[in-house]
Amino acid sequence: MATSTSNNLVSIPDAIATHKQNSDQIKFIDGSWHMPVGDNPRNGRAEFISGPRIPGAFYFDIDDVAPVMGSADNPKKLPHMKPSTKLFASAMDRMGIVPSDTLYVYATNDCAFYHRAYWTLRSCGHDPALVKLVQGSLTEWKESGGELEEGQLAEDDERLFRMSDLGWEDKTPTYQVVMSDDVVVDMDQVLNIVNQKDAAHAVIVDARSAGRFVGTAPEPRPGLRGGHMPGALNVPFSDLLDADDKTKFRSMDEVRDIFIKAGISPVSDDDGDGSGRKVVCSCGSGVTAAALAIGLEECGLRNKEDITIFDGSWIEWGSSNTTPIISD
Repeated sequence: MATSTSNNLVSIPDAIATHKQNSDQIKFIDGSWHMPVGDNPRNGRAEFISGPRIPGAFYFDIDDVAPVMGSADNPKKLPHMKPSTKLFASAMDRMGIVPSDTLYVYATNDCAFYHRAYWTLRSCGHDPALVKLVQGSLTEWKESGGELEEGQLAEDDERLFRMSDLGWEDKTPTYQVVMSDDVVVDMDQVLNIVNQKDAAHAVIVDARSAGRFVGTAPEPRPGLRGGHMPGALNVPFSDLLDADDKTKFRSMDEVRDIFIKAGISPVSDDDGDGSGRKVVCSCGSGVTAAALAIGLEECGLRNKEDITIFDGSWIEWGSSNTTPIISD
């Protein structure tokens, strides 16, 4: 398993041992998500319903625990944006989570996109030290002696919910959010970084594939221009993942080397003013940027407070006719 600078990445055997404690203060959460493209795309919620799943686990739906497209909180109709404090707290209440609980986020087999759920839970109000990312698949879980729940969930199962059915807007949540520093940036902030060029105290790192980054490969979503933001670096998120199991990171030494080779230099100890320290992670829609954010923190190149995500990412940038874009 990838060895990190924290204890946030957890191996399957360690996660199984924790699950067997059957503690009310430990919650397992399926954070699986898949790109909704192609003729028969996978669906994380549907797979959670059909099973298998870790017994007692809830499903955290990053599309559902997000501001409604077209609402006042999301007028540009962008997908899976960071939820408001009240929305997040309401979702935590619905899952029976309290601030002192330790959360273990896992994914179904061959899911490379569960990092956003983990990032959301750590960045929107739960104590980051109490959120763990399970490294490994459900196949490994079963082979290692972990218990799995099979079969279809009933429609009235308490683990199935939609925020739109809860009437959360008119209620006061009991979950107390742990306030954190700003974890996302908007397009105006990113434009400011781009316009400042070398004078900016931040660097933008794009998680999309090399082909999409240079504009030679098509965007999976229609209507978006190809290419990248001026000055951005490219670290395809898939490069950080284990080639044989997408639910695992590569070793953190490898992850660190990948970032450094892409142009993200280590911050020197005497860098007192923080110059060059901030990193803005971007991708197609804000999902795989979370893998970069996690990798940067876990390999020790940056502290959590020095990493942000451009929440609108390329869907917002590439759909605008006025944003600067470089392509080959």
